[in-house]
Amino acid sequence: MKFLFIYPDYKVEIDPETHQEIGIVRGGWYMEGIASISATLKEHGHDVALYHLIEPPASDEAFVRTVLSHEPEIIGFVTMTREYPQVKHFARLLKDRTEAPIISGSYHPTTMPDEVIGTEGVDMCCRGEGEMAVLELVQKMSAGEDYTGVESIWVKEADGTVHRNAVRGVLEDIDVLPLPDFGIFDFSKLAGTGIKTGVCILSRGCPYSCSYCSNKKMREIYPNQRCYSRFHSPEYSIEYLKKLKATFPEMEYLNFKDDILPWKDQWLETFTAAYKKEIGLPFICNYRANHVTPEIVRMLRDAGCYQMFFGVESGNDHIRNDVLNRKMKREQIKTAFDACRAVGIKTVAYNMVGLPFEDKAAILDTIKLNVEIRSDHALAPIYYPYPDTELFEVAVEHGWVPPLYDYREDKFVDQPSLPRDQLYFAQRYFRTFLGLYRGAERLPDGLQKPLERTLDRVWLSPHLPHKALVGIQDGRRAAAEKAKSTLRERSPKLYLKLRDTVRGVRRSG
Repeated sequence: MKFLFIYPDYKVEIDPETHQEIGIVRGGWYMEGIASISATLKEHGHDVALYHLIEPPASDEAFVRTVLSHEPEIIGFVTMTREYPQVKHFARLLKDRTEAPIISGSYHPTTMPDEVIGTEGVDMCCRGEGEMAVLELVQKMSAGEDYTGVESIWVKEADGTVHRNAVRGVLEDIDVLPLPDFGIFDFSKLAGTGIKTGVCILSRGCPYSCSYCSNKKMREIYPNQRCYSRFHSPEYSIEYLKKLKATFPEMEYLNFKDDILPWKDQWLETFTAAYKKEIGLPFICNYRANHVTPEIVRMLRDAGCYQMFFGVESGNDHIRNDVLNRKMKREQIKTAFDACRAVGIKTVAYNMVGLPFEDKAAILDTIKLNVEIRSDHALAPIYYPYPDTELFEVAVEHGWVPPLYDYREDKFVDQPSLPRDQLYFAQRYFRTFLGLYRGAERLPDGLQKPLERTLDRVWLSPHLPHKALVGIQDGRRAAAEKAKSTLRERSPKLYLKLRDTVRGVRRSG
């Protein structure tokens, strides 16, 4: 059977105040789910193709022509929340132009299935992991059998009747899956190709329940949710990376997208030893600060890790632990950054601003915690209230976020404690003030405290010309980003050399 994935991999930016389209953010991202389902279907003799839209098609008719040229017998839309409006549009375009049924899968159908199955042109949606569900569906369709009872698949009949089938359990041993079909992607289109970086994912499911993440509710849909967090074995993982290298031989760096690499039962010790011997590429990864030990970062550094990302989220203890449910002490965060610095791994602190119940004082706590942990780089995007998360529901209850909105908008929490102009100011000047506080910290004691108090007063002042300052910073950022992207595109070797120097990349051999 011919299965066509359609992957809308670009963002349409909508101004949250005027609701007008203001731009397009091109994509180019590898998606593990596509590669894994494709490998599973191909293993059982089915044909699979991918229509990877890294930017909008030239026209609606051009989109339809491209889809029909594949002669698909079933069409699968990859549906992320921010891209759901694009999927709605494309599904309507195809409704009367093809007899191939349309199924929608990924995060949004899993967490918001009623919204997706009600979409015009969508015949089915897949909730949860797709390999076994989609395989059973395609096998039944190919054999001409009734497929309205396939677990994890919701099926809408012509009269509007919806078969809401229960979600099957997660696949407890993910090593039984074939190695991903990396080749389904055109690597020349992927964002990482220009910087010779491959993306890899060796695990499934996060064991934590942060209130701003859909992970908790996604876990709860499975009957065997105790097995939700799983990892490939070290042996499978090495074979996975070998296949990725063979598919993308120009690759010189790896980016592990796992929420956290496993650390129990000698997994990390076995994996890093084999990785150093058989793969040997510099890499970056994510980790959770309260699991970091000197031994873990030593093994990672010895294997080639040059940068680690940590979710700090908020420096305000109440916001971080009670509102976000992070359950992480300041001392644990500081210890993790200290451990990385001791072995020469660069660090990135991931923070958020504009969280529910936050004000400028709470954001200042985050800035000061970043000063204390001495991260090499700090990110501070504005919190986006994803639907079907606990924190989104809290924001809706308080009237700070509407229950329904255009997912393409940068929807923020509108709360009295942090007016929109102050929110924008806090986000735009987060790193500026971080640098100022770090500079103050290096001064003699007699000057340090007075300067810090002055900075406190400036940051907290309600009389700052917030809007004008935001405009100035936006102009500077646009110019800097343009220069960076130009260098990356025109002189990728120089860009990588400068980046490696800044990040402390150390190559084996």
